[in-house]
Amino acid sequence: MAEGQMVYHFAFGQSPFPVMQCLADGLRENVHQNAYLSVAGLPELRSAICDFHHNYDDLDFTADQVLVAPGSKELIFLMIYLFNGDIYCLSPTWTTYHPQTKLANNSAYIISTRAEDQWRLMPEDLDRTLTETGERTNKMLILTNPDNPTLF
Repeated sequence: MAEGQMVYHFAFGQSPFPVMQCLADGLRENVHQNAYLSVAGLPELRSAICDFHHNYDDLDFTADQVLVAPGSKELIFLMIYLFNGDIYCLSPTWTTYHPQTKLANNSAYIISTRAEDQWRLMPEDLDRTLTETGERTNKMLILTNPDNPTLF
C-alpha cells in the first residue's frame, strides 16, 4: 500500500470487485421469484443428493431425510450445540468440528480415513469406533461434502 499497490482484503466488508454481468442479468431475470424456500431446502436438490449417494455410495435415502442449508459451519455448530450425545468426526475434516464439539460440552471422537480408501469412511472403521465408545448415549456422525483431500 505504501508503494501505491492495490491491496485486496478478502476477510471482511464489501467486495471491491464489480458484480459480473451474467450474475446481474440472472438476478434481473429472476427478481419476481421472491417467495421463501422450504426450510429443508429445494426438493429437487434434496432428491438429487439422494440419487448421488445411491449411485456413488450405494446408500438409499429419501428427500425427507436430507437437509440443505446455507452456512454449513453455523448449521453444523448449531446441531452440535443442541445435540445431547457423542459427536463423531472424520479425519481429515474441516478443522472446526472437534473444537465446536468441546465448546458444546459434548465428547468428540475422531475416525481416521485413509488415502488407500479414497478418504472414504469404511464400515469396519465406523463399527470399531462405535463399539469402542459404547452404547451409553446418543451419537451424531458429521459427514460433509466436500470434506477430504479428494473433494468427494
